[in-house]
Amino acid sequence: MDEFKLTIEKSVVLDIGAGPSPKPDATECMDVHQWPSTTKIHDLHAFPYPYEDNYAEKIYLGDVIEHLVFLAAPLALKEIHRILKPGGTFEITCPDVMWIMERIVKNDWKEKANVEWLSRHEDPWDNAMDYLFGGWRHPEEFKIPGMGHINGFNEKKLVAMLEDAGFTDINRVPDERNPEPARDAVLKIVCHKTVNVVP
Repeated sequence: MDEFKLTIEKSVVLDIGAGPSPKPDATECMDVHQWPSTTKIHDLHAFPYPYEDNYAEKIYLGDVIEHLVFLAAPLALKEIHRILKPGGTFEITCPDVMWIMERIVKNDWKEKANVEWLSRHEDPWDNAMDYLFGGWRHPEEFKIPGMGHINGFNEKKLVAMLEDAGFTDINRVPDERNPEPARDAVLKIVCHKTVNVVP
């Protein structure tokens, strides 16, 4: 009697730029720093990324793209599209710079930014600058390579970059980490890599 081997392919959920707090369902984490969860150390500005084509079923880029230089951001999205399996899901989050600007212009920061991390200062301008420039205004974080925000996006710009990278079914979804009305401070988009249909 022949023996059969049942091969179960591991589902890969890749968290790129995972930092010290990776996504709960991540099976692999890439970061420039060796955090406890990091499975591969790699600088996100170095291309190509060290993964095969069509490698992961799901990829996260959570609060990371704003740390990449202007010219590297679209290249990173194209690399992620290459690594993602056809039919796979990509989730990206970053500060919504349009939201920050609107709060300052409309003078409603205190009403809209109803979470502690957006309200550390009495002056709304200081809170806006903290969010816009990230670690650069922190007394220690700026010393860690890659921690400062050096790029910014609104929904229109990020969607255009995702389309250019090849992603489809691009949708903004609520960032459930924050309550309303501060929820829109974070730009969260979920999209997919199209399954190639062979005629």
